[in-house]
Amino acid sequence: MCGRYTLHLSWQEIHDLLEGFVKSLKSASPPHIQHAPPRYNIAPTQPILVLKRTGEGVEPELVRWGFVPEWVEDPADFPLIINARAETLAQKSSFKHSLKNQRCIIPASGYYEWQRDVEGHKIPVYITRRDRAPFLMAGLFSTWVGPDGEEVDTAAIITVAAADEMKQVHGRTPAMLEGDEIAEWLDTAGVNAPKAQALLKPMPAGIAGFHEVSRRVNSPGNDDADLIIPVYEEADSAPEESPKRPAPDQLDLF
Repeated sequence: MCGRYTLHLSWQEIHDLLEGFVKSLKSASPPHIQHAPPRYNIAPTQPILVLKRTGEGVEPELVRWGFVPEWVEDPADFPLIINARAETLAQKSSFKHSLKNQRCIIPASGYYEWQRDVEGHKIPVYITRRDRAPFLMAGLFSTWVGPDGEEVDTAAIITVAAADEMKQVHGRTPAMLEGDEIAEWLDTAGVNAPKAQALLKPMPAGIAGFHEVSRRVNSPGNDDADLIIPVYEEADSAPEESPKRPAPDQLDLF
C-alpha cells in the first residue's frame, strides 16, 4: 500500500516532464498550486495534487486523499479509502465508475513504507526512483455531492503486487505509469476500462531504490526535508544537540 508520500517538485517541473506525453496539458494553474510549498510527509485526508482530464484538457487540481464514491450518503460513515487494488477495480462498486470515467495521475517524488525489524519495531523506509525522476502514480477520483449541494473531490492511489526487489519492502506498490501509458490512462474517452486496467503493472526491476529514514515521519505534523535523509547520514552529520524546528502548517480539507 502507500500511506504517506512526498512531492517536492514545482508545478512547472511537473509540467515540463509531462509535456511530451500529455496533449492539452495546461501550463497555467491556480496560485495555490503554482506556489505550493514542497511536501515531505503527505498524509491521508490532506489535499493532494492530481492531474485529470477535463473538457478543456489535462489540468492540475487539489483533491482530498481518501476516496468517497458518488453514491455514499454520508462520508463520515464510510471507511477511509486511500488505496485501491488494481486487480479488483472492475468488480468493486466503489471503483467501477471511476475506472471508466474518472482516472487521474498523482505525481510523487517518493513514498514511505514501514518494515518490522527483528524485535518487531516498525522502521520507516523511503522509496524513490534511482534516476531521481518523479513517480507518476495511477489514481482514481470521485466527486461527492452532499444534500445541500456541497462538493468534495476525492482520490485514491492504485496499488499492484510488488515484484523483484520491492517485495522485501512491502507486498504492494503504487501502480506507476511511464511514457505513452500516461496519456492512455488519462484518456477516458478513447481508452476503455479493460484497456486502462491492463496498464497497471508492477515496477520493473532496477527502477526504484530505498533507504531507512527517521521515525519522525511517523507523525504527520513533521513535514520537512530532513525526513527523507538516510538514517546513517543523519547520524553522521547531526550535531550533538540541535533545536527542534516547528513543523509547517498542514493543509486539511476538513
